[in-house]
Amino acid sequence: MRYLNFALALTALSLTQCTSLSLEECRDNDWYATGLADGNRGTTASKLNQYQQDCREFNLKVNAAQWQQGYQQGLISYCLPENGYRIGLAGESYYGVCSNNQFVERYNQGHEQYLVNKRLAEITERLNAIDIEISSINNKLNNLTDKAKLLRQKNILLNEKNHLLDERLRLRHGDFRFEFRF
Repeated sequence: MRYLNFALALTALSLTQCTSLSLEECRDNDWYATGLADGNRGTTASKLNQYQQDCREFNLKVNAAQWQQGYQQGLISYCLPENGYRIGLAGESYYGVCSNNQFVERYNQGHEQYLVNKRLAEITERLNAIDIEISSINNKLNNLTDKAKLLRQKNILLNEKNHLLDERLRLRHGDFRFEFRF
């Protein structure tokens, strides 16, 4: 009897590890609410197939009509143009679930701004690093004492400093060209 209980427990454990929904979630789910939440997140309609596959492992069925009804209602909220801009600006992915061209245009605008903001943050981070490196070089230059090493080390440090100053200048005033391809 012990072996039978162990075998049943092991089987149940293996079934739950293969699914993203539990037995209780499949049995007690409010499929309209689940579809509504999925639509509000812009999830693809193929999510329903995953739910059906998960629940099939427990010999349960998904109420696809309720899920679809909720999903379509959720998409109404998700596919608003201002939401498209917000999603693009946040750098989130868009899975092509909206038939509204205004949503797609606003998403692209938001995503372009996200890419510009991301690049500007990278440039700012690099500028800060350059300023720290220049400060370190200036400290080294000020601390050089040995005359023989001084000239050689000074030239090395000045070359490195000039390189950093050039890079900083290019980053601050460079010719920026952004290309966006979608």
